Amino acid sequence: MAIQWFPGHMAKTLKDIEANLKLCSIIIYVLDARAPLSTLNPKIDKIVKDRQIIYVINKTDLACEAKTTKFAQNLRKDGKTVVVASMKSSETKLAILAQIKALYQEKAKRLEGRGITKVLRAMVIGVPNTGKSTLINTLAKTKKAQTGDKAGVTRQTSWVKVDDMIELLDTPGTLWPAFENNDIAVKLAMIGSIKDDVLDMAEMGLECVKMIRQIAPQNIIDRYNLDYTAETIKEAEPIEILDQICLKRGFVLKKNEIDYERAGKAILGDFRSAKLGKITLD
Repeated sequence: MAIQWFPGHMAKTLKDIEANLKLCSIIIYVLDARAPLSTLNPKIDKIVKDRQIIYVINKTDLACEAKTTKFAQNLRKDGKTVVVASMKSSETKLAILAQIKALYQEKAKRLEGRGITKVLRAMVIGVPNTGKSTLINTLAKTKKAQTGDKAGVTRQTSWVKVDDMIELLDTPGTLWPAFENNDIAVKLAMIGSIKDDVLDMAEMGLECVKMIRQIAPQNIIDRYNLDYTAETIKEAEPIEILDQICLKRGFVLKKNEIDYERAGKAILGDFRSAKLGKITLD
């Protein structure tokens, strides 16, 4: 299953990010804890590589806690500033604001010594559906940034005031023109970073089965009451597993044809809502 999705507004966003860098002291790079490596955009990485960056690992309530902790530790070992976040947590806002002010403190002191008070501007970036706009609304205690649990809700850059000292630039979620590794594309599709309308849901069901049976075999067995063990499901043909899920759940059309599209939507929905457990794909 080959997946590609790079609408025109994303190319424009990459240009806007580069153009607005000079206005921003800090970059807030939002990653999805369910696929933290796959949500690192190589195009954005090249643009912002020399900037002060706060990596926000978001949606931790949907991901494997041990893997999230390890990924955060690895980033910190490389000298990165990291906030492990869930927008459902009241502590998230305080942690992010503390990191923003800590990174800006040295520059603010220099300006203060010269009698200059300057607004701190930070740019919020990331691939689609990682929670950038929700993060902005949480920090600003408002709903100025449009949100939605799907890719492509934010379509243009906009400034949002947090307080008298901090302004955030909300940017549309942006991918890159071509995926060299299709596994990354599948993971991005699973977490909702690629618009569902461009996906073949029957194929997505098969891809989800392929991936989850290796990462969390017992989870998929328990969810769909499958006739496998955690070891045998890893060796089984994915289409046979998918067929069994369809039969167990009654995803069957007239003349006993299997409804793979309905199965794909159901499996994808179960993954996204953590009904298959808290799974990290990377």
